Amino acid sequence: MFVLQMLINILGIILIFSSLIGLLGSFYREKKSIHFLCTAVVVIAFVYQVSIAVIVYKQAAHTTSWISQTWAEASSDYRLYAQTKFHCCGFTGPMDHPVSSDTCIPHQVIDSAPPCYGPMNQYIKQELTHIYIVLFTSLVIELLALCNSITQLCTMNPNRTREVSPEYVLEERKYTNMNEYNASADTLVNPVYSKYKRQF
Repeated sequence: MFVLQMLINILGIILIFSSLIGLLGSFYREKKSIHFLCTAVVVIAFVYQVSIAVIVYKQAAHTTSWISQTWAEASSDYRLYAQTKFHCCGFTGPMDHPVSSDTCIPHQVIDSAPPCYGPMNQYIKQELTHIYIVLFTSLVIELLALCNSITQLCTMNPNRTREVSPEYVLEERKYTNMNEYNASADTLVNPVYSKYKRQF
């Protein structure tokens, strides 16, 4: 579980880094290198998140294969914490790596609490299920970020200038010059159209 927590923390750092690069790229739109870097980091985060989600899914599907080994290798403080949390004694019973407490008396099956295997297995499966559902559903957000960065790269034109040509200005003025129109309070009809008779 500690390794899983560390992997998710690393994923969070990668996602924060990619969002900062994307924010920087929104201020410097013409810098193609920033957009390439952002796209690369988002792809890395996407692949990393998919791999973590698959690992979590496999752990959730096969909890019985690793939970007993984890219990046996855990410290007595961790086992006491688990026994107190789940009101249980030992892993499969009071003789399976128990820690003595008020509700857990080793070698006494009758006076001890039930084993920890059932409630602990159910709790871990439920928590891991929540984690991989969040990881898989948040992949949609990363796909959108990836599409956004690819679109940004495709629409960039290094030869584009922000200056407007004089011909374009003259062409625009021809259509928007209000001197060509007979604009008054009564009508806003172009004189070209006013010489035609109404058809209705």
